[in-house]
Amino acid sequence: MKINRIIAPGENIIYEPKLSKIAYFNLGRLIRNLTTTIFVSDKRFFHSHGWIHRHAHEIVIGKVESILVEQGLWGRIFNYGTVKVSGTGAGTIVLRYIKRPLEFQRQVRAIQGAGTAPNP
Repeated sequence: MKINRIIAPGENIIYEPKLSKIAYFNLGRLIRNLTTTIFVSDKRFFHSHGWIHRHAHEIVIGKVESILVEQGLWGRIFNYGTVKVSGTGAGTIVLRYIKRPLEFQRQVRAIQGAGTAPNP
C-alpha cells in the first residue's frame, strides 16, 4: 500500500521501520511482509497488512502507552525483534521481524517528547 494514499493533509512521516530479511525465509511470511505498511508520523502510528483481506490498525501518537521490544539470541545478533505497541483504548499492535526495534521505540518516544503529538 502506498503511504501517500494513507496520510492525511498536513501529516508528516517521521519514521518508516523496515522488516528484517530473516522474515522472508517463509513463503507465508514473505507474502504478508510484501503487503505490509508500517509508519510513524507526527500524528499516529500505523500498521496495515494483507492483500485479499486487509487489516489496518493505528494508534494516535499521544495515546501510545507502551512499546515492548522482545529480542531472542538471533534477534540480538542480527538486530531484529518483535515490537508490541499498546495504546489507550486502542489495544496492542504486534510487529514481528522489525529491523532495529530499539530505534523504532526511540523514534516514537522522541515524537512524543517533542510535543508534536496532539494533546489527548
